[in-house]
Amino acid sequence: MLKQTWKKFSNRLMPQPLAVEGGEFLPELSLQQLIGWQRYQSALGAHLKTQSRSSLAGQHRSRIQGRGMELSEIRNYQPGDDIRLMDWKVTARTRKPHTKVFLEEKERPVHLVVDMSHSMLFGSERSKAEQAANIAATLGWSCLSQGDRCGGLVFNGSHYQLIQPKARQKGLLPLLQALCQYGKALDSDIDQENPSPLSAQLSQAQPGRMNQVLQQMAAQSGHGNLMVIISDFWSLDLTDFSVLRQISKRHNLLAIQVSDPLEYELPEGPCNLTDGRQQVFFDGDKPQDQSRYRKGYEQRQQALQQALLKSGGQLISLSTRDHPAEVLKQYFA
Repeated sequence: MLKQTWKKFSNRLMPQPLAVEGGEFLPELSLQQLIGWQRYQSALGAHLKTQSRSSLAGQHRSRIQGRGMELSEIRNYQPGDDIRLMDWKVTARTRKPHTKVFLEEKERPVHLVVDMSHSMLFGSERSKAEQAANIAATLGWSCLSQGDRCGGLVFNGSHYQLIQPKARQKGLLPLLQALCQYGKALDSDIDQENPSPLSAQLSQAQPGRMNQVLQQMAAQSGHGNLMVIISDFWSLDLTDFSVLRQISKRHNLLAIQVSDPLEYELPEGPCNLTDGRQQVFFDGDKPQDQSRYRKGYEQRQQALQQALLKSGGQLISLSTRDHPAEVLKQYFA
């Protein structure tokens, strides 16, 4: 769906975090705009440092005990312990040999899985697609600033592009470029006179398509990676969350739901609703219509939360009016 045109909401929305050109379709879906989110790479700071189960050395705390900077415990000396890690003060006080045990620091590859399907076009000012790209850019730059390898997957109703995590900007920039490419495909899908090959498949999206795409992430090698799924999750089959369980069993699963206020509460009073092709008049005078609309969203939201809870993942809800860095900072803190 296209952005809604209700002007009376414009003065209540969050100001644009970055300058955009007026009148441009999906103005925040440009590589220049997404690179601009690098300014918030230090906003999350050490909050992004979570436990890692990777086997490669890095900057994140691991559950594996070994050599590192963070002290885990002081225990009785065991045969084979490094004598250089002896705690001589405790040994002298207890008259029994004791040694220090540290937590190793491991690398944590980051996979940003971003939904750019047709439902992500919805939005009261900025679209959910733009906000999803902003979230991916914020997390991507923050992870790079901590030395993580970053990559991910961008998908729509029928196609996806997988970018393996790479150091520095070699993985993140191709991901951001893919986001812009898929955004342009959404744009050209609206322009029926000049459709693109990619956009021609957008209308073929089917319920449960996300479950099929997530199988690609479940098949990724390694353990302890950070898997971040950024979507509105309308294409996720909530009756089958086995793929989410597969991912969370081997990796750290974080789902970020992008929503818009108009998805759970329609405006009061009469207005015209449009998806770019058809227009429907909504009188807004019947309270039962508002109640039924809100109840449907709440039921879907509860089902999504239960699916993530049962699969072992975590869920963050973020509106198109929110500032990604501020919301994510509160979560990781």
